[in-house]
Amino acid sequence: MHLQPFDLNDIIHEPSDEQLDDLMEAVAAAARRHADAARAQLMLRLQAEISAINLPFRREA
Repeated sequence: MHLQPFDLNDIIHEPSDEQLDDLMEAVAAAARRHADAARAQLMLRLQAEISAINLPFRREA
């Protein structure tokens, strides 16, 4: 995806609706990637902590 450069602070040359839509899509995609990476790290940590628990051996009657 190639975004046209623009300055959000430039009130004389405001970005087009298409540019703003592209920006919002790029922000949303970056947020999804960040959330996916964080979720994966949390799952690995959770699995490691669950594996580290030493449960006492229980015999079934």
